[in-house]
Amino acid sequence: MEEDRVSIYDDRGKLLAEKVPLSAISPLKNVAIRKMLYCLKRTAIVDVKKIEDSLRAASVGGTMAIGCECKILGRELDLPLVENIGAIADEVKKMIKVEEDDDTDVKILDASLIVQLPRARVEMAADYSQTYLVTAAAVAYAIIKIFGLGIFDGVDMLKAALLGRYPQTVSPGGAVSALLAFPTKLETMGVAYRSPTINTIVALAGKRTFDAVAIAAALEHAAAFESGNALGSYERFQLLGFGYQGLNGENMVYELVREHGRGTLVDIVEAVVKRALEDGVIFVEKELPSGFKVYAPKDAALWNAYAAAGLLAATIQSVGASRAVQSAPSAMLFYNDLLEMQTGLPSVDFGRALGTAITYEWLTHATYGGGAPGIMSGEHVVTRASKGFIIPCACAAVCLDAGTQIYSPEMTSGKIFKIRKVLPEFHRPLESIALAAAEMGV
Repeated sequence: MEEDRVSIYDDRGKLLAEKVPLSAISPLKNVAIRKMLYCLKRTAIVDVKKIEDSLRAASVGGTMAIGCECKILGRELDLPLVENIGAIADEVKKMIKVEEDDDTDVKILDASLIVQLPRARVEMAADYSQTYLVTAAAVAYAIIKIFGLGIFDGVDMLKAALLGRYPQTVSPGGAVSALLAFPTKLETMGVAYRSPTINTIVALAGKRTFDAVAIAAALEHAAAFESGNALGSYERFQLLGFGYQGLNGENMVYELVREHGRGTLVDIVEAVVKRALEDGVIFVEKELPSGFKVYAPKDAALWNAYAAAGLLAATIQSVGASRAVQSAPSAMLFYNDLLEMQTGLPSVDFGRALGTAITYEWLTHATYGGGAPGIMSGEHVVTRASKGFIIPCACAAVCLDAGTQIYSPEMTSGKIFKIRKVLPEFHRPLESIALAAAEMGV
């Protein structure tokens, strides 16, 4: 059987890769996606200014969002860490390096260190907890060495400044962080790639809508592969959805937005159904006496991909018109609902996207209204049900938001905007994935 192929277009409708096989966009094979995932697993962020301030105030071990509630009088440690950040970086790099010419990297960015562990450590480890733990240990030893600290000189405060109360708590809460949530903070297995928040993904993409969609979709579908959701016939299901929604396959998302940007959700729904009919993806199974047409799919996985592209277009249409991200869950909800009523076919992800959108709407701005859409992640209990098809739309919506969120990307993920500058894996990700796929498809 001949493998499916998809053409990838950018956010201006320009062709990037023509008729590449689905396997070429697989997280298992696409070089650009694999580089992104590798970067995520090995990159730690150390806020040296935060360490200096918390040690000076003896305010460490915090677990609350508002700051460190633990202050231990008499244990203050006044060290000029930021002033010596270069020396700390050098010592950290020496300690975590495995081979002289390996890919260990420690960069200084303002008053922070961006630490990237070498491939040997990544491959040796059972998981990525070392990104936090090895980095924290290396920074602690570097500070002890540079400042000649003894056992009675407050070194016991270093651990709490670096890792918070861990392991009393399930997640480190100190000055060391990473792009993936700490393993013990995850509520189940196979979801680590879904742990970056929507705001963080948007920041990694520099608020470029289609790039944020590409990153989010790559992470979501990588998680589907890791968790066993993309095996057998479901591999094609996930990759078709990734290609059409996440990578603007066949320019479908772009064309739907261009043609119906000034319209309504109904226009997007009708356009998706019309295109699916014309392309032979679905057909009219029967017409009822009322005139209502019942459709059936010739290819259920491809129908889902078309529907998923329409879901993204509908979200962009709604939020782009209002410049307010709060409408995104509602747009996702009613697009799926209308699509099902129009056709009698399952909506995106066999109805899981619809169910997820209902809960997403409830928690972010409806009955409960407890949080902004951008602070959720694919791993969050509210948004985890649909694997691959909700988070990319939410990321697009946050990119288009004009600052209506209380918890904006600039507030929750402000450092990521700076950090992305030294992470080339996340520069123009849609283009990178397409070019890598094109090279494989030759």
